[in-house]
Amino acid sequence: MDQMRKEAREVLQRDPWNRPGFLRAAFKATAKNGLPELWQDVSSHDSTVHLDVCENLYTALCFVDGWDPLLPNDGGPKQLDRNETEAVKNLFQWASQLALPSSAFAAPWTPASACTNKHVEIKDAQEESRLRSALAIQLILQLSAKAPPGLSDRSIASSPDVVLAAACFTEQKDPWTTEDSHDEASMYLDVTMQDGKWDLIARLLREKIRPLFTKAKNPSITSEGRKNFHPVPLSRFDGSILDDAMKPWKFRDVYATRVLSWIISRYKPTDKAHLEAHFPLLVPAILALIDDDNLTFKRMGCELFSKILQPIHQSGSDILVRTNLTSVFEDAITPCLLSLPTITPEDSSIRLLSAAYPALLSLFKTVYKTPSPKKSKDQNAKDRETYTAKISKILRSNLISSFHHISSSTPTAISTSASFPHPRLSTFLLEWITTFVKELGISTTKYLQEITPVLYTTLTNPFGTAHPPLLLAAVSTTKFVVLNAHPRIWRWRGEILGALCACWLYVVGEKEDQGKVKAGKGSPSVTELAKITRELQSTVYVLKHTLQNPVAVNGEFDADQLLAKDGMQQELQTLAEADSELEALLFADVKS
Repeated sequence: MDQMRKEAREVLQRDPWNRPGFLRAAFKATAKNGLPELWQDVSSHDSTVHLDVCENLYTALCFVDGWDPLLPNDGGPKQLDRNETEAVKNLFQWASQLALPSSAFAAPWTPASACTNKHVEIKDAQEESRLRSALAIQLILQLSAKAPPGLSDRSIASSPDVVLAAACFTEQKDPWTTEDSHDEASMYLDVTMQDGKWDLIARLLREKIRPLFTKAKNPSITSEGRKNFHPVPLSRFDGSILDDAMKPWKFRDVYATRVLSWIISRYKPTDKAHLEAHFPLLVPAILALIDDDNLTFKRMGCELFSKILQPIHQSGSDILVRTNLTSVFEDAITPCLLSLPTITPEDSSIRLLSAAYPALLSLFKTVYKTPSPKKSKDQNAKDRETYTAKISKILRSNLISSFHHISSSTPTAISTSASFPHPRLSTFLLEWITTFVKELGISTTKYLQEITPVLYTTLTNPFGTAHPPLLLAAVSTTKFVVLNAHPRIWRWRGEILGALCACWLYVVGEKEDQGKVKAGKGSPSVTELAKITRELQSTVYVLKHTLQNPVAVNGEFDADQLLAKDGMQQELQTLAEADSELEALLFADVKS
């Protein structure tokens, strides 16, 4: 054993990341010793010094790699006695603890701290943690491959501690995960979790994950994971919210969110019973993430909620209704929509909103949109009305108001002087306005007075071609507004046509400028401008078709609507005569 340790230390001191998988001294060590002796040697060299810990792990790894679990002459696997079984159990437990990522990965990084001594110490601690984890995961994989056939209790190789350790390395993008540790952890989990192991998942949630997220109490839910109808408000001067110990998942056990994500990814629509049984264990963790003050964790919470909603929706589960948690999650996610510039940087805002809006929409669809055979026809109709009301509220109170907030336009009046200092976020909001308009359908008609100014100020912006995606999003939104609100769109034809014509002229002007002068860096490409051109022509075609085919309301046509139909051709001709460039827009043969 001593010679093997000596060789192990030399390898680690020379190049720990390029180590051989086997040591020559391991032949003698395994010939003279068994697993109990290995564990006795490992435990006697217990240390907190990094090199000593890695030496211990590498020594155990090489020993297990050389250990033969088979009887001579192909006699099958050896049956391990009580001492050997206890040694295997201890080795699994020991390796599982050492595999867990260090709390050093919780340290925030800022450009100002990049060159400080503290930052260097943190980077060194992270590198040491990566090496320890890689060795420990490799040892777990070797043990699980060799020991179980000889164990009378094979669950030793798949205890919650061991599965927890492996699940920490299921995402290669995590800073504590190396390519090898990811591959080896995945191999272990693929074999261990073949049969679902739902009892093991339940234990993992109950014993390992949930306690990390429930130290700080959430007054919105009960201890059973249901809505609390009589919440006791937290004290305004509760100092515990500043205590790092109340959020171990954030400051110490940094792996908790990765394990939670891995667990959630295992639920399929066919696992409805298990999902509903485990859901109360998942709720505190997801809410804790969404309610956190860090935008990264907020985004992660929204993403995990969207992920768990998929099997809930596809399986037809009513767990959200039975636990009355719909409003709890809605109230938790909605404040995320207020993370806007200038308080929140544009990049951070887009990342968070990209998770929050899909989460809210998925929540509403899961609870209200899909008819349930368990409900009466009247109840399903009422749910559909509630769905429309929820979508309308988010559209008006968040999407449209956020769009006005981050631009210079005035929400109460149409203005041609709007500017867009955050064009990527404005584009994002317009794309989601389109999504919500699609969900509203004919109900879009009610909100034309609020939607039209958004479209007008965007399309008539003389600098719109500086960011083509913004114009494309605005044109796309306009088209779907026309399609959905066609019975009343004739009332707004002047504003819509004016906006489309102005946008067309700006695009034509940009093309002419590029023809005269070589396009500079950041200028829109010819392809982008051509795409905007096609979309504008398509939208005008849809608008013309809508005006030419009026819809009767209560069996009668509005007189002004018929006048709009009769006068449409003359209106278009007048516009074309005012500027010949508009002919290609207003009279394009889109179908060909």
